[in-house]
Amino acid sequence: MGHAFHQLYYHFAWATAGRRALIDRAWRPQFLEILNDEVKKRGGYSVRHNAMPDHAHLLVRLPPTLAVSTFIGEVKGASAFRVNRDLAPRSKLHWQEGYGALTLRKDELDKVARYIDGQETHHGKGRLSVLLETMETEDDDWPEGSGKPPEGG
Repeated sequence: MGHAFHQLYYHFAWATAGRRALIDRAWRPQFLEILNDEVKKRGGYSVRHNAMPDHAHLLVRLPPTLAVSTFIGEVKGASAFRVNRDLAPRSKLHWQEGYGALTLRKDELDKVARYIDGQETHHGKGRLSVLLETMETEDDDWPEGSGKPPEGG
């Protein structure tokens, strides 16, 4: 088999440490450039990205050869490192542990991209997508008797 068909789209959301307002509007465009660059370095294609003072959203297409948790962990770490080194913010950028991740169908991309673009409006009006804004949960949503994955997986 020479090639495998895939359309693997992911929406990621993650927060700053302590949900503090560490992403400054003054350097947010440079942060988004850094984020896009780190996605490309790891073999992903950035569809859309945006950030609020206390969290970031990333909509990407990934090849099946990438491990999702490794990809987002590296993107988070490298983006914070580069912001702190290159932009020297007043308060160092640190991410909280974890992230939210959802898989999407291609026909859902426009709707999710519009949501990401409209972050300031959504947050200002309090009209948030619970699903797209979820970054961590204590709840276990695995179906009963499904043989959920082992701890840490």
